[in-house]
Amino acid sequence: SNTNMSPSSKKALSEFSAKYPNAKWVVYDPVSYSALLEANAQNFGKRAVPSYHFDKANVIVSFNADFLGTWISPIEFAGDYIKNRRIDDVTKAKMSRHIQVESHMSMTGSNADNRILVKPSEQGVAIAHLYNTIVGGNISTSGLNDKAKKALTKVGGELKANPGAGLVVSGSNVVAEQLMVNAINNVLGNYGTTINMS
Repeated sequence: SNTNMSPSSKKALSEFSAKYPNAKWVVYDPVSYSALLEANAQNFGKRAVPSYHFDKANVIVSFNADFLGTWISPIEFAGDYIKNRRIDDVTKAKMSRHIQVESHMSMTGSNADNRILVKPSEQGVAIAHLYNTIVGGNISTSGLNDKAKKALTKVGGELKANPGAGLVVSGSNVVAEQLMVNAINNVLGNYGTTINMS
């Protein structure tokens, strides 16, 4: 089966395994989130997917994470996302800003305020460029096109101007890239506001 968090299914499996001790339950997910899980295990001691609160973010930056279409929990994320994307002249005159960094058109990218196009081979260096801009690292970003560098530097400024109210997510399945995303969110103070590890 795919990953199953249902208590009733786990109980049924436990009862089945007790009756048939040679039985094995094989879990396979066609889309892997192992890098996200491993990065969180390294940073927080929890191999878990955090709760993302798109409704609490003023600036959302997504690196190839189609959170409105296919990434982790799109129905939940879409409900939160639209809460901060509606303008009400009476009570709210500001909406969140969404930047999508991707190599192809996704559901999430089609709803973004700005799309930064990069090649699939440039995803990692795009994350590294934003990391250097926010955290102050010196990771090489050679290979990233100049237009994307300029745009990501500007995005870094927007995120810094919204401490604790930004959200950076990545659909990458490379641990080093997820660790950079975690570091960016940590420096911006997003844990405890737009990201909840509990």
